[in-house]
Parts: sequence; structure tokens; C-alpha cells
Amino acid sequence: MDFGITQEQQALIDVAADFARNEIAPHVEQFERDERFPRELAAKMGELGLLGGTIPEEYGGLGLDYLTLALLLEELAYVDVTAAVIAGWPSCSLGRPILLYGSEAQKRNYLTPLCQGRKFGAHAVTEPHSGTDIVRRLETTVRRDGDHYVLNGTKTWISNAANADFFLTYGTVDKSLGMRGICAFIVDAGTTGLAISPIRNKAGSRSQDTAQLFFEDLRVPAENRLLPEGEGYKSLMCGTEIGRLACAARATGQIRACLDAAVAYAKEREVFGQPIGRYELVQAKIANMRVGLDTSRLLVRHFAWLLDQGAERAQEEASIAKLYTTETLMQCAQDAYQIHGAYGVAEEYKVGRYFRDAKVMQIYDGANEMHQQIIGEWELGYRAPSANRRREGAKPESN
Repeated sequence: MDFGITQEQQALIDVAADFARNEIAPHVEQFERDERFPRELAAKMGELGLLGGTIPEEYGGLGLDYLTLALLLEELAYVDVTAAVIAGWPSCSLGRPILLYGSEAQKRNYLTPLCQGRKFGAHAVTEPHSGTDIVRRLETTVRRDGDHYVLNGTKTWISNAANADFFLTYGTVDKSLGMRGICAFIVDAGTTGLAISPIRNKAGSRSQDTAQLFFEDLRVPAENRLLPEGEGYKSLMCGTEIGRLACAARATGQIRACLDAAVAYAKEREVFGQPIGRYELVQAKIANMRVGLDTSRLLVRHFAWLLDQGAERAQEEASIAKLYTTETLMQCAQDAYQIHGAYGVAEEYKVGRYFRDAKVMQIYDGANEMHQQIIGEWELGYRAPSANRRREGAKPESN
């Protein structure tokens, strides 16, 4: 495994860093107050090639490997998590299903402009009663009517809904069929029967606009369906592990931001005649942040390397990376906040935003308790075809 950064990778990272520093950083607090990330700024990201990710160049992407994608998202997240979320969507749960299962017309009409920043979309999966278990408890119904499908149901916690030109969403033709009844559709914004209700004043991820969607006899052309009827679960699941790579990369970028903020403040803030950085308790917090940063980077890069090697399933590694990086981020954000004392509350010191966003990252892309369960089941052999894969063929230790 070689995690060295090539000149080409560094060039892309530098573009992302310059853009984030000059175009995003001066306005992040305003985005938080407005509860939106400006569409025109996301479009600029597309013009610079920051949205194309792993999508092939023929469809407007950059054709990146997963390691380079992770490095790019970490760099953007260092300044603003929402920018990194937007940059990851074409490669993850929004764009990847269209790449793998969409028709040529769907790729040209939705995926290519998504990568170029000319169109924006949203992945509408979660429903009021379920999120993690949505495959088994999908309530949105689908009914064929001639050359259209009719959708009825509600989706919630849908990110980027206000900016979206289209939605990738799911419903079932028969609830009794479970996952075998799921259908996937691309729904154009503005379609009759689609209503959007914003969710305001969130505790975290404030600049990432979020909404509920209501489908009331929503008619979708049959050509907007991905995959045959009953196979939509393939679309639903194909971006899951890559989404967790993206989440872990974003968390790593925020860990670095927490560390840098804590170090800078500890050097300038004086108590009892000396910088607080001279106190061992503060040094211990900063040391733990640095250890957390390095271990998070290693986990993310190892996971990305596995994907780049063509690993067919990396479910456990995905859960390990997502769980560890977001738990570490939460602790780092808490410690950075504590080091800042009362100033941690002040908007200009940023650590309050890091703290709020860290909590949210423990929940989305699968709640961390679920990832603990996945890891435990793999280690116990409940998910693996045999005992733990890494231990297959290992000789038992002698007493």
C-alpha cells in the first residue's frame, strides 16, 4: 500500500484548497445563518472540476480513483462540510446509481450536468418512520398507469431539496415483497404532485438545506425509472459504501480543522501569565487530536485503497472508517470547544460549528450504533461466509 500523494493529486487538492479558502471560508457563517449553500457557488465548483469525482470523463466527471476522491473531500471539509457533501454526491448515492443503472439518455440528461454543476439533485430515500431500515419498511407506493407511474408517500431529511433540479427516489409496487418490490425513479423538480416543505433551525449541518417531500399522485414517466420493476434496491444500495468513505473523509477534514483551531488558540490565550498551551491538560487534548487525525487518515486511505483494488464488498471496512472518524471528530470538536472556553460560543471562532456538525455526522450515513453492530457481526462471522476473513487460514496460537 502506497499512500504517497502524486503531483496530479496534489494539484487537485491545491485547487480545492484555494477555492475553499478564497470563495467559501469568508462566507461560511453567512451560509449558516441563511441555512443554504448558494447554488451559484456550487456551480463554480463544477466549473473547476470539483464535482466530477469518480464519474468517467465521458459523462462529465474526472474519473478519479477513490483515494483521490477522499483526499479532495477531506480538503474541502477542512473549510466547510457542506461543500464536501456537494462534491461527493455525483460519486456516491446520487450519481453512482445513474452511472451504473441509468439509460444513456438519463446519463446525458442528469449525470453529466450534475458533474458539471449545471444541474443539481437530491437523493430522496428516508421516510418519517424509518431511515436505516428503509429497504424493509418502505412506505411510498408506486402504481403503473399506462406510460407513467403514480407515486404517493412522504420523504424526510432530504438534503439539497431547495436547490435540486431532480430527485432520485424510491417506492414499492407491493409492500409484501419487501426489497423485491422496490422501484427507483428520477423525478424532475416542479412535477405536479410534488411538494417541498423546508426543515428550519437545525442544530447542525445548517448550511445544508433540508426538507420534507410530499408525493401526492405524482406522475413520473416510465422512461424515468432506473432498472426493472422490483430491482430498485440495487440502485438504493450501490452507493452506500462509497458514501461512508465520503463521510469518513469529511470527518477527517473536520478533525484537522479542530486541531488547527485548538493549537492556534492555545498559543495565543494566556492564563496565569502563560499560554494555556503550556498546561499539560491542554497538551493532552491536542495530542489526542493529532493521534485521532493520523489514525483517521490511515483508515480512510486504507478503505479507499481497498475500493481501488476492486474489492467487491468492503462493508466492515466502511463501517470501521465511518464509526471511528466520526466518533473521533465528536471528541476532537468537544475538546477544541473546551480549550476555547467561553469563546467557543462565539461565531468567529468556528469551533461551535464544528461541534454542532460533528454530532450530525455520528447519525447520517448510518447511525454509529448500527456500524458497531455491523462490525461485531462481521467479527463474529454472522455476516461473513465463514469465520473472520482476515483470520482465514491462520494457525491457532499455542498456549
